[in-house]
Amino acid sequence: MNKQSVYVPFAVLVASLAACSTTPQKDVAGLSSGIDTANAGHYRQAIMHEEQAEKKLEEANKALANWKKDHYWNINDQQKAKDAAQAAADHRLASEKEMCQWLTQVHSQNYRSDEASSAQHTAVFFADGSATPYQSEEHEIAILGSYLADHPDVSVDVTASTDTVGSSASNQSLSDRRASYVRNMLIKHGAKAEQLNVKAVGAAAGPAHTRNQNHRVVSMVTVHPKYADCPDLK
Repeated sequence: MNKQSVYVPFAVLVASLAACSTTPQKDVAGLSSGIDTANAGHYRQAIMHEEQAEKKLEEANKALANWKKDHYWNINDQQKAKDAAQAAADHRLASEKEMCQWLTQVHSQNYRSDEASSAQHTAVFFADGSATPYQSEEHEIAILGSYLADHPDVSVDVTASTDTVGSSASNQSLSDRRASYVRNMLIKHGAKAEQLNVKAVGAAAGPAHTRNQNHRVVSMVTVHPKYADCPDLK
């Protein structure tokens, strides 16, 4: 029985061996991006700061234990221990801040501040040339004033205007008086002055010398604070 020899060209063999021995290219950018993604976000940052706080606290506690046992120490060791304790406190605070920001992200989407969850739009209208709203409109001011008294964290944008009849100076004066009247009425019914952002704009935009009931108005729009966990954490 004859055996057939198999011949592999030398060049092909060398190429095959070279391919097997080639070091694959390192994807430094891709790996770095993956690590950055893993470390991103308030929750992960909170954990990282907590880990650093624990590490620094361990250093400070170790120094304290040695001091209590009257082990040898020097001035450099003392400063390092104090610095470690301060760093632990700084990382702990940073961890709490990051955690609160993460909680805000989680909770804010489902947050409902009872009836204060959205802006309330209210307007009172005035007769031509008058700085006193129609009697029926004053009830709206009283309701909003009481609302602001019950929600001290809410403010309101108060904007007064006139129609385009009359001079610019007279319309500015009239809108000032309308704004002042509504401001005083809101305070009378419980609002605090610091809750009121008052602006008198004079004549509203529109054709000149034109009477327009919709422009003889003071509009009031409530402004609600954004939800935040741990609002007092500085």
